[in-house]
Amino acid sequence: VKQYATHELSVEQQLYYKEITEACVGSDETRRSEALQSLTGDSGLHQMLPRLCTFISEGVKVNVVQNNLALLIYLMRMVKALLENQTLYLEKYLHEIIPTVITCIVSKQLCMRPDIDNHWALRDFASRLLAQVCKNFNTSTNNIQTRITRLLSRALDNEKLPLSSQYGALSALCELGSEVQRAFVYKRLAMIGEKIRQVTEGGGNSVEKSAADHIRNLIIRVIPPTLKLIRQTPDILDEYRNDFGFLGPSLHAAVVRSRTAATPILPQIGGQQLPSSTTT
Repeated sequence: VKQYATHELSVEQQLYYKEITEACVGSDETRRSEALQSLTGDSGLHQMLPRLCTFISEGVKVNVVQNNLALLIYLMRMVKALLENQTLYLEKYLHEIIPTVITCIVSKQLCMRPDIDNHWALRDFASRLLAQVCKNFNTSTNNIQTRITRLLSRALDNEKLPLSSQYGALSALCELGSEVQRAFVYKRLAMIGEKIRQVTEGGGNSVEKSAADHIRNLIIRVIPPTLKLIRQTPDILDEYRNDFGFLGPSLHAAVVRSRTAATPILPQIGGQQLPSSTTT
């Protein structure tokens, strides 16, 4: 994607840019909220958009290195605000926006205490932003979603990446919808489950065990609603074990629960269940 020259800003615009960027990453929650509202609703941002995107991009690069979770969250909120501003033409700047969002999804470490700090929330938030980018800007010409999906799939397959990074890749793929889940996630569930088993049963450290738990919980939360639509009843436990390995029993239980919850319970009178329909 081409790089675009930044527009010259007036003195007033330069002051506005300085105030907005400082407020967005500052410690004052009220000022930060007001600044984000300005980014969402201001129709006159197009001239400073190149600088805003560069500010976000450079900010993510610096704060990933420094493991500054709070500032990374603030920067992703800026991305969200820009995505919600209907007056901005963001296509020109996707070459900066997309890598910054993906960085917050799959980076090895995003905080100082990965076994305690909630970097999972940042990975999930950035995953939703990435899905929004695909929804807003994917075309048959740029194939943004296809390229992103391939990148995330390679991250899942990369044995050298830590489980925290693979959690991010999995979260982002799941956010892209049921078709992406079926094409790219289902066939990897057995492999992912084996990694989880090795960590939980093989004495992994606290960071790895936390990541394994989060991956398992993500899968059990997200996959069953679509899985039950393509699996025929009855749900046989051994078949789930064969298809999904270590995760099979958990997925089986979740799908069965989901089906049971979706089945209406008819009222009874005198111990007899009322018929679902009556004829006169």
